Amino acid sequence: MSRAPEATSLRYTSAPARREAILRRIEVDGYVAATDLVTHLGVSPNTVRRDLRRLAQGGLIRVVHGGATAADATAPPFADRSEQAAAKHAIAAAAVRHVEPGTTVALDSGTTTLEIAKLLPPDAGLTVITHSLPAIAALAPRPDVTLIGVGGQYGRDTRSFGGPETLAALEHLSVRTLFLAATALDASGVYGATPYEAETKRRLISVARRTIVVGDARKFSLNAPIRVCGWDAADLLVTDGVPAGFTGAEVQIAP
Repeated sequence: MSRAPEATSLRYTSAPARREAILRRIEVDGYVAATDLVTHLGVSPNTVRRDLRRLAQGGLIRVVHGGATAADATAPPFADRSEQAAAKHAIAAAAVRHVEPGTTVALDSGTTTLEIAKLLPPDAGLTVITHSLPAIAALAPRPDVTLIGVGGQYGRDTRSFGGPETLAALEHLSVRTLFLAATALDASGVYGATPYEAETKRRLISVARRTIVVGDARKFSLNAPIRVCGWDAADLLVTDGVPAGFTGAEVQIAP
């Protein structure tokens, strides 16, 4: 079976031509899988990895697990997300008021959900499920919390676990309240940075009786390539502000 003309020509032309083709794909789709590029460009996985690495070094894209996204379309590394520390703390303090004693709570991966982990009320008989390594570390010393850490492939940027093992572990769990983080928000819903991240969030939503989205107002000015869910999947948004005219979800503004 012969390759399509575009793939054949790209395989034997210069690296800049391949990289330009990669940038076009990301510009159109927001995300491209490395395996798709191998087929599309007619080159080896090693060549694709080199091209993606070079584009990332130039600040043109961001390499994520399994592929790449636009440079401005994903969450920054976990350690860099500290600009809105006061707002995140206030949002977390408002969010924990919705925790019911004696129930199971799930914490998505994120800096605001980490604040929630730190603020969970003592001696409330809580079971906490999370794939976030910082949240696990924060809760592990607490004898009053039954902690279920969900493993999988570790992502250093998000400091969380993801992938098939994580999805399988979540499948048979039951959660009363999920605190869901977001890379970006808009009038139509919640967005994530990568397919793995989005699938983990969707699985968490599917096992939760109630989903509370937490995120500061800055999330409405950011972009992310993968739509996780619409506002119909969320029971509440806890934030420090929303755009004028926002009607996507019930909103609680943190003081």
